[in-house]
Amino acid sequence: MKLNFINCIKGRINKSNEIKEKLYSLILYGSIIRGDFINGVSDIDFFAVLKEDDPNIIEKLRAILEECCENINAVEVDLAWGDLENIRDPINKGYPFKFLTIYQNDFLKYHKIIYGNEIKDILPRYDWKKLVKWRVKKLLSLIEERRKNPKMLHISAGEIARLLALLNGAKSLSKNDILNKLEEMRDREALEIYKAYLNGRKLKFKEEYLVNFITSRIKKILKTPITQK
Repeated sequence: MKLNFINCIKGRINKSNEIKEKLYSLILYGSIIRGDFINGVSDIDFFAVLKEDDPNIIEKLRAILEECCENINAVEVDLAWGDLENIRDPINKGYPFKFLTIYQNDFLKYHKIIYGNEIKDILPRYDWKKLVKWRVKKLLSLIEERRKNPKMLHISAGEIARLLALLNGAKSLSKNDILNKLEEMRDREALEIYKAYLNGRKLKFKEEYLVNFITSRIKKILKTPITQK
């Protein structure tokens, strides 16, 4: 996919002294950089780092991104953000976004600085084994909260399927890499859940099916020795 929208974003930012003064970095990452973006299925993902917390700047930046990306057939223009202090330790100081924690390796490999500074030397390097256990326990704790919300429950199940593929040797978060590994593993339920996500995020699973999948696979992950990434 051609990234013509980047010039639009840069131009709009450069016209705003307020944004330029407070924005440390704007980063494009994820499937659109990895090359596995799917029209009508994938989000287009941005991460903004501010010099200090300012929600007003984020709203102005969000408006720019949505306008410049309006011709891209994405499910959502997703803007995550944090300030310089918080991203030095997202788990303990800020918000533990998945791309800064459990999927940090993928973020570092597949990102593009649109405006401002590189942040890879600022981010902490967490222990992969501890991150996996931390993340699956978090997903387990979210089950009751996500009951009656099929979309969020399916997202949790999809993340578990993706983690299973990574733990069993998937090369990256690329959709093809995850699918190939799940097929190789012959985990029918994980493959079915992940394929449904890729097929327009159709939610055809019953609540208890997803709950049972999440709990059973988390128990399996917690019992299995984890190889350091």
